[in-house]
Amino acid sequence: EAEAKQLEEERRRAEFKASSYDQVFKSVGEQYNIDWRLLAAIAKAESGYNYDIESPAGALGLMQIMPKVAEQFDISREQLLNVGINVDLAAQILLGNKKMLRLPENISEKEQWRFILACYNAGYGRVADARALAKHYGSNHNRWNEVAMCLGWLADPDFSKHKVVKYGAFHGSKETVGYVNKVMHIYNKYSNNSTDL
Repeated sequence: EAEAKQLEEERRRAEFKASSYDQVFKSVGEQYNIDWRLLAAIAKAESGYNYDIESPAGALGLMQIMPKVAEQFDISREQLLNVGINVDLAAQILLGNKKMLRLPENISEKEQWRFILACYNAGYGRVADARALAKHYGSNHNRWNEVAMCLGWLADPDFSKHKVVKYGAFHGSKETVGYVNKVMHIYNKYSNNSTDL
């Protein structure tokens, strides 16, 4: 009975389809050891799987990467519209943020991803500032909910000018927190083999 259930679950997982780009997410995910469904969830949240979209801010492609960020990896604006290159670069950016965050090993993988996604959306510096404030005021700088609150404080000059803050005022915390919640919601659905968003 249990074995049959497990086989059925594996079959459903194998058949699960998030988008027409699943093969790209799977190969990039395998290369960088990132769950492909998380990459798919980011693409869904960022572009709705529209590979040639440009945001009002100028971010490009499936994973909405800024050309100035791509330049740091020697990738041109034109190359960003290539789905494989776009997803591969997103994976490198995600892992780069993970490395810079230096989160403790004992926090759950999902919690780590909340921080990494916040960096992907707002930039590492903003998240680092919020963590510094959390630590300074005695909150847990390794808990996303507490850091998310401090991210909101960065809109207030009393906090944005604080000695532990390096990057100054930030007014996008609602968007960033909403983004993290949205991606994690999609990812949880995808993890349960559901596209019913």
